[in-house]
Amino acid sequence: MRKVLVIGGTRFFGKKLVKTLINSGNEVTILTRGIVKDDFGDKVKRIKCNRKNKEELKEALKNKKFDIVYDNICYSPNEALISTEVFNGKTKRYIVTSSIAVYNKKRGEMIKEYEFNPKDYEITFGDREDFSYSEGKRLMEAVFSKYSKFEVAMVRFPVVIGENDYTGRLNSYINSVIKEKKIYSTKKDYKMNIITEDEAGIFLEWLGKKDINGSINAACLGEISLSDIIELIEEETNVKAFVDSSIDINDTSPYNDQLNLTMSTSYIRGFFLYRFKDAKSEMRQIIKEELRKEAEKWKVHLQKQ
Repeated sequence: MRKVLVIGGTRFFGKKLVKTLINSGNEVTILTRGIVKDDFGDKVKRIKCNRKNKEELKEALKNKKFDIVYDNICYSPNEALISTEVFNGKTKRYIVTSSIAVYNKKRGEMIKEYEFNPKDYEITFGDREDFSYSEGKRLMEAVFSKYSKFEVAMVRFPVVIGENDYTGRLNSYINSVIKEKKIYSTKKDYKMNIITEDEAGIFLEWLGKKDINGSINAACLGEISLSDIIELIEEETNVKAFVDSSIDINDTSPYNDQLNLTMSTSYIRGFFLYRFKDAKSEMRQIIKEELRKEAEKWKVHLQKQ
């Protein structure tokens, strides 16, 4: 039985990762600040501490070792440096969640892993609030690449969708279509990648059993445009969307900043034969589920009247 530590694990795809690890027979420990409650019961062990505090983390992990560590909540070079120091000698393998956002300076389609090499990136230290999200992830990868004495895999995820998506971005489009509100985007035919929270969790668990390290792109198969997403919503709601392509207003189209950036998953699919699910099919299923939940809310609302 492997001893696995998950830093985070109580939100979004982290929950799916923990459940998949449990079902695979691992001894799972989650490390969090204890703010978000979990529903894992006695199936996991728990460590409560602030991973940003080096001394607190060292004390919390005293006399503990793990076969593998998953880190879903590393956003800055300072956090990464603490991990490289504290986990030295405590694990042989570390899998950290990164992002497609590391390619933001480049943009374009079907970007491959080597097009951002963290080993060549100049490091500036600081906390999460000192950098943009994308720069924080670039610097985080650079620190792990330069300073870690254990094996590190850095998984670059795109936009993650699913029932636990706390960003509300996909729901924004669904509600705009249902309520016949205008969506403002000049990028409706530009493409992006997605992955579902379920697939993200399953992929991370799978990766933990493979000898694959370095930077890894992971996304559902195929690209999807904003027009594709809106058309799927129209088909599932039978309501025509109103899209104004003359201007961008991100409050009405929160995926605007994610469009015109896609990455290739040919490395992990071609060399290691991982099979991702289809992007459009997964998007349709999530839209259906969100509509079902909205219908349930209205049903409850009407019953109270």
